[in-house]
Amino acid sequence: MHRPTREQIDEEILDTAAALFARHGVEHTSVQRVADATGYSKTGLLHRFPTKEALAEAALARTLAHVRRLAGEATATAPGPARDRALVASLADLALARPGFTSLALSSVSGGAHAHTAQLQELAGVLFEAFAAGPGAGAERTVRLTAALGGLATAALACRGELPAEVVHPLLVATAVDALGHRADAPPPTGAGPGA
Repeated sequence: MHRPTREQIDEEILDTAAALFARHGVEHTSVQRVADATGYSKTGLLHRFPTKEALAEAALARTLAHVRRLAGEATATAPGPARDRALVASLADLALARPGFTSLALSSVSGGAHAHTAQLQELAGVLFEAFAAGPGAGAERTVRLTAALGGLATAALACRGELPAEVVHPLLVATAVDALGHRADAPPPTGAGPGA
């Protein structure tokens, strides 16, 4: 049986913590709650992340790294429907593989109760910039983007484990692209789909 590496274990812990932080906020998420959700002891978790603040910092940093990577890949394409579709497809991949990171990233866009932290504001900024939806984009673009990303995160969580990723992924992309105001039946970007 394959033993997970330290990096794989940390990724799983941080993804789970990110989901809890997105749902409950850092101040309402205890180390014990994260330990219970991951199946590790509180002591074991604190051995990896010495404080709740260190755990939150690591979860936010990992989420930001994922979002920056996806945004960087997409910004090679000019703003518009093709770039939106590529970003949505990449976020759907992340949502199906690591729903916690996606939930935390997308909670920054919705302006949730904890979006006041500098890191969550930075996450939101990276996403809005990647989707070319900055301050001058207008209310419609902002609302459509928030609905598309929020729906993507919620649907991915709801469907995870219930339906195969290869069935869910194109539906997530089509729904989010529709919410952004683009035709969902446009051809997907090259390489889109689970694992792309």
